[in-house]
Amino acid sequence: MAEVKEIHIDTEKETETEASADNASSTGKEKTIAERMREIAETALDTVKSEVKKEIEERIAPVEETAANLTSDVKGEVEAIVQRVREQYEAEREDLLHTEIEKEVETAVQQVHEEYKAERDRLLRTAAEAENTKKRLQVDYQRQLKFANEGILEGMIPVLDSLEAAIKSAAEQGETSDASHAFTTFTEGVQLVHKQFLDALRIHGLTSIEAVGEIFDPNQHEALLVTASDDVPEGKIIEEFRRGYMLHTRVLRASQVVVSQGPAEEDASDDVSDDTDATDTTE
Repeated sequence: MAEVKEIHIDTEKETETEASADNASSTGKEKTIAERMREIAETALDTVKSEVKKEIEERIAPVEETAANLTSDVKGEVEAIVQRVREQYEAEREDLLHTEIEKEVETAVQQVHEEYKAERDRLLRTAAEAENTKKRLQVDYQRQLKFANEGILEGMIPVLDSLEAAIKSAAEQGETSDASHAFTTFTEGVQLVHKQFLDALRIHGLTSIEAVGEIFDPNQHEALLVTASDDVPEGKIIEEFRRGYMLHTRVLRASQVVVSQGPAEEDASDDVSDDTDATDTTE
């Protein structure tokens, strides 16, 4: 197409040249061949430029349209990829945050559980200590209440000793002499007072310690004398000098007693001399 146009241009230019030559000859103006050729070339160049520009525009337009469409598609695809990447990143970020939050929550729960366990153990120990203290105070209070009258009862024991001594003395006098009815009545009255007094003290926990015929107990008995006895086995009490008393489970005063050491051993020398005498007599 360009060659055809170029031939067409040349023909037109020759016609115009001839016309111009005729005109020039008619007008009488003189122009050189170079000037005419320059004008022809400039005119042809302008024409060619115009035609080429038009052809380029005609051929470039579809390409530009395709490129525009292609750019739009690529842009949409890129935007879709970016959107998918963004969504994936947000999902991964959300999962990561969720995992971190779960770890933090688990750590916090574990810490709170440990603190609760420690506090619970402390409260349990405190409660146990308080309960033990309460029981100990109750035991102390009961013991103090139980033995609160210990001093008073200790002061009553000598009175019991005096009554028992009076009863014993009256009994001995009644055996050695003819006692009057009044003396006998007085003695019985003293015995009754002693019994009532002892019963009243027994209500408050005072009891007498059994001694005569019992096995010697160093926690309750005080041995004043140890003597041989053919009738009482070894380790048992033969006689009581002073009665002992207990307040509940506590010994207020130990009994003063005489303890048996069993039968007396025979002298070996006596046995030998008796044998010798018997031999001499036989001879």
